[in-house]
Amino acid sequence: MKKDILLSLLVFALTLASDMFLKYHFLASADSHINRGFIFGSLQDLPQSLTLVTLTSFGGVLFFIYLLLISLLASELLVLKLGLGMLIGGVLGNVIDRALHAGTLDFIPFIFNHKVLMIFNPADLFQWIGAGLIILTIFLKEKIIWYPENQRGFGLVNPNEQIKFALKFSAISLSTCLVLGIFSVSYLSLTLKESHMLNQSTIIAFGLSFFALTVFFNILSFIAGIILSKRTAGPLYAFEKYVEALLAGERKDLKLREGDNYKHLEEVAANLKKHLDS
Repeated sequence: MKKDILLSLLVFALTLASDMFLKYHFLASADSHINRGFIFGSLQDLPQSLTLVTLTSFGGVLFFIYLLLISLLASELLVLKLGLGMLIGGVLGNVIDRALHAGTLDFIPFIFNHKVLMIFNPADLFQWIGAGLIILTIFLKEKIIWYPENQRGFGLVNPNEQIKFALKFSAISLSTCLVLGIFSVSYLSLTLKESHMLNQSTIIAFGLSFFALTVFFNILSFIAGIILSKRTAGPLYAFEKYVEALLAGERKDLKLREGDNYKHLEEVAANLKKHLDS
């Protein structure tokens, strides 16, 4: 695994661990309170079950996107990857806090003109810092992020192979979702039955919500499979075109993109060119 990816994951883990440790330390503090709303305490009147399911689902999808981004972005964008780790770590810190306490534990006051305007927590602070690093990198590293001269875009290089890979990637995701869905429905049904609170409408609502989330996540997985497959299909396609050009009498070097698989093909292509020229 690349050093920049490891550093981003380390920042993510440290952010999450620091947030949970500080919240546990100030759990019984007189200055702390449970914020049952969303941003800045808004929407506190929503049902707790709705806010919990929404945030946990949103957090899971964000973590998946985070892993995808740090694996796709160039190694020169280390600050951006660190910002992503801090941002997602802060988001999941609040998600875990909400799952444990039905709200986020806020204890850091923001005071202006001797008045407490709002109270936040370490996860909020980590999110702001992470977002700031991301915005700063977008402005300072614009060419590296978009690199139009070195961008394959979102088109299919090798449609058959890429679609097969994406379908396999999505099938693994679907299988995982089905196993978790069956377990969750079974566990929920047994728990409600033992508590004499079994309600068929609750089970149906949970099933429909889980189905919708599964469909959305698998569409996202298919798109991710298409993007990731370019790291394999792209180099093979480039090498194929390079060999065709050599056979046509053209003499040029093979240059693959950063993050591509089969980087050794550059050396193979150089040896092949050298052999044909000798």
